[in-house]
Amino acid sequence: MENTKIIQKKAGIRKLAAMKTETAKRIQPVFSFFAKMNIMRRHRKQKSGGFMEKIKTIETKEDAIKLLNIALEHEWAVSFEYTIHAYSMPKGKFWYEDPVMKNKTDARAQTIQIGIDEMYHSLQLGIIITQMGGTPSFKTDEVVRFPKIMDNLKRDKMTEDMVTNLYQSAEFAEGTFPKIQNMVLNISYDEVRHSEQFAAMMEAMKKEGAEDALCFQSSPENAEKEEVQLLHEIMRLENELLHRYLKHVILFSEHQDLSQRLFKNSIDHMRHWDKNSGILVKMGDVVQIENAEKDAEGVEKSHTPMPDLYPGDDRLSALETLIPAEESLVSKYEKLIPLVPEGDIQEQLKLHLALNREHLFTQEWLLKNARKIKGIE
Repeated sequence: MENTKIIQKKAGIRKLAAMKTETAKRIQPVFSFFAKMNIMRRHRKQKSGGFMEKIKTIETKEDAIKLLNIALEHEWAVSFEYTIHAYSMPKGKFWYEDPVMKNKTDARAQTIQIGIDEMYHSLQLGIIITQMGGTPSFKTDEVVRFPKIMDNLKRDKMTEDMVTNLYQSAEFAEGTFPKIQNMVLNISYDEVRHSEQFAAMMEAMKKEGAEDALCFQSSPENAEKEEVQLLHEIMRLENELLHRYLKHVILFSEHQDLSQRLFKNSIDHMRHWDKNSGILVKMGDVVQIENAEKDAEGVEKSHTPMPDLYPGDDRLSALETLIPAEESLVSKYEKLIPLVPEGDIQEQLKLHLALNREHLFTQEWLLKNARKIKGIE
């Protein structure tokens, strides 16, 4: 038989174990909260440290170009990230009172619009860098998607505040680059507006008790559906062509005729990507982030959400490389459309195919015409 001391010791151990279990239950929500905050801080540290350095004093042309390229890498990323976040949430479900426009606004629709604003910032910065004799960067900051809509909005507001600080904290030596300084300040107040809008979206979701609302997820059976996987391939190509055309718009910005034709095609590809994201939702899927890794908590992140190098550094080589890219995209649409039932989705895809065929016609003649003229750059 066990003596009294041993029995008391075992009873004490069981009581201590029970206390630990109860304590663990009580602190689990707190632990989860701080774990999530640590993830957010880790992403913030990566973004502001490893992927978005700051430049404080602008004295030389090299300083100015460096500042604009740091900003450009941020703008490329968020122009993509915000639309990813938008198409991961339902349309017309989360409404907020916009603090600037003073009307009731769909959070998803406005997040898309903010992404478009950032794309125009990217184009603006790239053109100015080129005009100053620099080389615009097509690298991007990290792109992240959390499982919860609220966490994505928190990140969106955080990045807006961060880039606002980048723009507004830059100190230009007196009399240097006044137009650049003015542009930087103007862009910064677009970011201020965006931050206020994201804050209002979050406040509205809190009031509705929607803080735990989840992003769309891909249905497991879609991994075996040819039409869904083919649409994902098309989305990747549309995104790549959008940015390839923008590169050449920037490169040939002094050539009004060529740059505007290329810009039109870029906008078409952006709209196709936009519409296809909505089609994926109707198919029970969600837009993917290229080269993303998902951790144990369901957080997706990618350091290369789009290519950072594109072929073609003069008129002929640019036009020559765009033609096979458009041909590849046309062929994939031609393969996809018969797999989709007749109706609205098929008709939308046919419109995309028609415009891409138009791009191909235009690019072929732009190349033929350029080859006829000696000395054209």
